[in-house]
Amino acid sequence: MKSAFNSQGNNLDFLRLVFAVTVIFSHSYPLCLGMQTETYGAGSSVTEPMLRFSHGQTTLGTVAVDAFFIISGFLIANSFLRSRSLLTYFRKRIARIYPGFIVCMLVLAFVVTPIAGGAFAYQGLSDRLADFIGRTSLLWNINLAHSFVHNPLPNVIDGAVWTIPWEFACYIGLAAMGVAGLLHRRHFTLLIFCAMLLYFLVSEIIVWIGIPPAAHWTSFFDPHLYVDLRGMPMCFTAGTVFYLYRERIPHRNILAIVSAFVLICSCFIPYTWVLCSPLAGTYLIFWFAFHPRIRIHHFARYGDFSYGTYLYAFTVQQLIVQALGSTVRPFTLFLLATPPSLIAGVLSWYGVERWFLGARRRHGADAPILPVAAVD
Repeated sequence: MKSAFNSQGNNLDFLRLVFAVTVIFSHSYPLCLGMQTETYGAGSSVTEPMLRFSHGQTTLGTVAVDAFFIISGFLIANSFLRSRSLLTYFRKRIARIYPGFIVCMLVLAFVVTPIAGGAFAYQGLSDRLADFIGRTSLLWNINLAHSFVHNPLPNVIDGAVWTIPWEFACYIGLAAMGVAGLLHRRHFTLLIFCAMLLYFLVSEIIVWIGIPPAAHWTSFFDPHLYVDLRGMPMCFTAGTVFYLYRERIPHRNILAIVSAFVLICSCFIPYTWVLCSPLAGTYLIFWFAFHPRIRIHHFARYGDFSYGTYLYAFTVQQLIVQALGSTVRPFTLFLLATPPSLIAGVLSWYGVERWFLGARRRHGADAPILPVAAVD
């Protein structure tokens, strides 16, 4: 069955860069004003805007990261089903994630650290090298102490990259599902997604009625223990399910309006955003990405700069705050940090990332969305 969501012409590259810039905007608040701005307060005029609007349920940064994972779930499912082998699949995934990440960590270690006043966790060269290799192989941030000590958010040299290992973990999880045959039995994948939603529904009900997490069954549903699962693997799975059912999902403006209305309402109903965003948010993303009248199809013809922008932006913001001190305000920081962050993304793409990719991706062309049939 022909589907609007099979089109090779889409706006996904545009959306990914928009979401990377959205993360810069959201991070400007805690980086300028400290982590207290991450706690919702009705009387605070400096609280991150989405945190205020959602009554403490989410931030624009969280929304953007969740959107990254939704798009990733869609594209990586396509990539797996089109790969000739499991080895080919992981070769492509490693080539996309690791080179840019490793070079970023080297830049942080040898360029940014002296400026930020940080110190390595180990003194000996061999210990530093072993620690660096071990952490980068796991896609973890480098192990530094005492960086940006006079900034409102001290001792954090790159607070955005903690999501990268979760991204790769999702790649592994999807491959496991593929090897088990679940991607060709899409009802099982949908069942996994529904189980995730059910888990968080129970978690939110427990929080809403005020049952404290105890040492017994309620501790399993403590949302604070599983905050990462809430925002990333579930969204990744939502994107995967959307891909598998894309020929059955209608592309309708009325459904987009309903989805937007549901998301707005969830901002005013406590504990509901986490349940609504993987459903309504996923539909809105792909409604926009594949809209026939919104044609931003060749946005990445000169390269995909979203990953590099995301990797370096937080550090760029910290450097600006260190240089300007307490005088800089969130929106000013956003305006000052966005251009150099985008430049860093361009340099990362042309200097590192593109050389490890296939010919099509090297020239900015995304993997085509092909109608790989799923078996019920």
